[in-house]
Amino acid sequence: MDEKASVGEILAQAGIFHWGVASFADTLPLLECRAKSKLPSNARSVIVCLLGYYAGERAHNISRYAWARDYHLLAGELLNPAVGRMKNIWPGRDFVLFTDNSPIREVSAAHLAGLGFVGKNGLLISPAYGTYQFIAEIVTDLWLAPAMPAAPGCGDCDRCLKACPAGALSPAGVDQSRCRSHITQKKGELTLWEQAQVYKGGLAWGCDICNDVCPYNQPPRKTDIPAFGSALDGLVQEEDLPKLLAEKAFGYRGIKVLQRNLRIIKKKPSGGGPGTGE
Repeated sequence: MDEKASVGEILAQAGIFHWGVASFADTLPLLECRAKSKLPSNARSVIVCLLGYYAGERAHNISRYAWARDYHLLAGELLNPAVGRMKNIWPGRDFVLFTDNSPIREVSAAHLAGLGFVGKNGLLISPAYGTYQFIAEIVTDLWLAPAMPAAPGCGDCDRCLKACPAGALSPAGVDQSRCRSHITQKKGELTLWEQAQVYKGGLAWGCDICNDVCPYNQPPRKTDIPAFGSALDGLVQEEDLPKLLAEKAFGYRGIKVLQRNLRIIKKKPSGGGPGTGE
């Protein structure tokens, strides 16, 4: 039996056409998280799947990745049946699905699986979707021949470094404390400088600037997965939040974070503090 061909057929039936395999040993060290306990005891291979989410343009005040239903839910709906079929074909083997809440370093694993390279913005850049993808992994104790890692591709390009308005990107890597996307997800009261970043960004959740300027997104490639192109909500208002929190990727943060951000983008903060660049 050609195991990889069978995996490909199963994933294609699930609507997933961009995937690859990395050796589990090459993805070490693992991230410390509760999901680590779900790993197969003798994990050998990581099947890495890309799920494109770019669905075109529309008026919006949240990042594009949060327009569709929560990608954690959608990934499960797409891939849990595939995992079930794999278990039926290879009885006695273990297959465990992870999305986002994963002990696997997802971007690195996708690179090792030959699906793309790690950009200077810290995101996976793939031929299939540019930077507009989610990454899911199926970790298994079945041995599958790993792919060759993708070659680097940014070269001398530093558009994302220059475009990042808060200085979160540099040749040294990503400074999350200055990342607008990270700031919109913080709980509690924001500093005046952080409030100014949310206001100037104009998004109540996330930031798409490093995606917008990346040459690998010119033009952006639309998703080929129907679930990520439907039930889109780009503009969010406070009165919508109780319903949307159960459906969207930002729901895990709770209503107060979104309420705070929506109020900030409607009213300019009184000051920016040191380092605002104003």
